[in-house]
Amino acid sequence: MSLRATPLDWPEWMGETVKLAAKDDWTFEGTNGELQISPRKSAPTVWVIVSRKAASYDTALLTMLNVYKQEFDSISFNVVKLPETVDELKQVLDSADQQAQLIYTVGSKATVAVHKIYQGGKLPVVSVNAKDPVLMGLLDDYRGSGDNFAFTSLNLPANVTLSFLLKYMPELSQIGVLYARSNKSAYLTQFLPLQQEAERRGIRVLGFEVDESIEDQTLERVMASEISTLKSQDAHLENTLLWLTGSSSLLARVDEINGLSQNLPLLTVVPEAVNGDEHSALMSVGVSFVNNAHQAALYGIRILRDGEKAGSLPVGVISPPDISISFRQAKRLEKAVPLVLLEMASDVYSENGGVVRSQGMSVERQ
Repeated sequence: MSLRATPLDWPEWMGETVKLAAKDDWTFEGTNGELQISPRKSAPTVWVIVSRKAASYDTALLTMLNVYKQEFDSISFNVVKLPETVDELKQVLDSADQQAQLIYTVGSKATVAVHKIYQGGKLPVVSVNAKDPVLMGLLDDYRGSGDNFAFTSLNLPANVTLSFLLKYMPELSQIGVLYARSNKSAYLTQFLPLQQEAERRGIRVLGFEVDESIEDQTLERVMASEISTLKSQDAHLENTLLWLTGSSSLLARVDEINGLSQNLPLLTVVPEAVNGDEHSALMSVGVSFVNNAHQAALYGIRILRDGEKAGSLPVGVISPPDISISFRQAKRLEKAVPLVLLEMASDVYSENGGVVRSQGMSVERQ
């Protein structure tokens, strides 16, 4: 049976120089005939709790894997589906307590569920691809949780969002905000704050609440009804735009929204909803899934490698925002894009759909 090495059982045939010089980084076990040397710090294990299948969550996980690969020689990830019940989630967290050094919660649903029962838990927790924790009622302010949670946010402050919408349309008088009724986080963190900020400045905001299970709240019915209401104040919709929140079910239907928009420009909080094909929003002002996940990965690394406390990290908000522009959509709508926004854009797609700029870098034409 192996015994942990001490000055009494250190092998007589081995000098003590190695033990004395390497004791901070290695552990020594063995007998007089054998010496086992192991890293004092084993490769960390990270658990990732995901609520459901979503392209944005795939993007988050892939981004984090790439960042961790650059910072750790060896690290393991264990991805778990968010259980349906509280008791099952408690069992998952109990297992993580025994096997992991860090937990990621992917998405607002997973973040809220884990926070509810694990605040003050054994392991540090970092949120990724989740909306503003203050607006969701998880924190009082943005300075940090003071406990075992560190948060990142997909949201921009409402005043920042509105300032960019006004750069696009200086005479803006109305905004139609699309959100899914089932997506409470989009309602709380993206619709309500923008509505309050816009109406404070005299800009009218109408909620386009979509619920396909209710006949009068299908996307088609809501678009027709609310655009008709918008026309009562702006007959030709010259100073009106549509704003698409991060409701996943609606992000998958951008082509339908464009078809029902009566040529209203569609802007969105999600940069990934802007691309070079015909099914794209005109412009985004927000936080990309990639940049948010990159920040969440760096938070995790600071906790695991550098020993920082999760609760001391401020809420991670990307600034300046990620701006994406589709000139294909601008041409279709016959809407000009102000030069100031073009200069600030990180991703730009040409009229034929080609990539002109990607992640802030110009793309040479082949």
